[in-house]
Amino acid sequence: MKISKDVIHTTKNYNAFNSLRGNRNIRERHVRNLVEAIRNKDMELPIIVDAKMNIIDGQHRLEAYKIVGHPIKYIIRDDLKIKDVRMLNSVQAKWSMTEFLMSYCKLGNKEYTLLEWFVRTYKFNIKESIAMLNGKHYSDVRMLNTFKDGKFTITHLEQAKTWARRLREINEYFEFSRSQKFIYAMLSCFVNKSFNYKHWIKKLSINSVKLRVQASRNDYIINIERLYNYNTNPKNRIKLELYQNNQN
Repeated sequence: MKISKDVIHTTKNYNAFNSLRGNRNIRERHVRNLVEAIRNKDMELPIIVDAKMNIIDGQHRLEAYKIVGHPIKYIIRDDLKIKDVRMLNSVQAKWSMTEFLMSYCKLGNKEYTLLEWFVRTYKFNIKESIAMLNGKHYSDVRMLNTFKDGKFTITHLEQAKTWARRLREINEYFEFSRSQKFIYAMLSCFVNKSFNYKHWIKKLSINSVKLRVQASRNDYIINIERLYNYNTNPKNRIKLELYQNNQN
């Protein structure tokens, strides 16, 4: 059957529509705002569905129309997929990192399912988790775009677990260790072959007051280097590299 892209249909049978697998969860606040907008003035903007009545664009509008009780208009488009949903939504209200993550988890992507486990288990943000699971001490635009495009892969799982456990141990001595600036600073230490973690944690346990809140990642790196080298034999002292501008 040939589907017309121009015909606008109208119905009050809200049950005729289905949620598209992989779409983000409903935001109740957004639904409430739409309800008020429709009650004030119903613009009768149609939602977009595929041939199986899966909602491509407009799942929040559908929920709002259910509450208001007005007929809803819809257009059938069978040439759009879940990736088009993400693009359409990003124009209206950008997807969060969590929404991208859960979308790919719903689709059964094992890499994203394992990433979600890592985030949930170690309580780190998605950006830091992506960096660790890729063996990096930073995240950049390319890495984040790869994640959003559904092409994220894990290359350093066991190493990431070790780094996560170390960061949790450091949290016992420094209450601000969960800040992104500090985490990236510590990751830059972990990838430095001259950095001895046992030496560092011993120094930190004795002189934790010397580790202070800093304004930037580079300031943290300098602070960490000074603490690491404090009363350390000159031959065992280290020089840490600072961040470049293209690293986040």
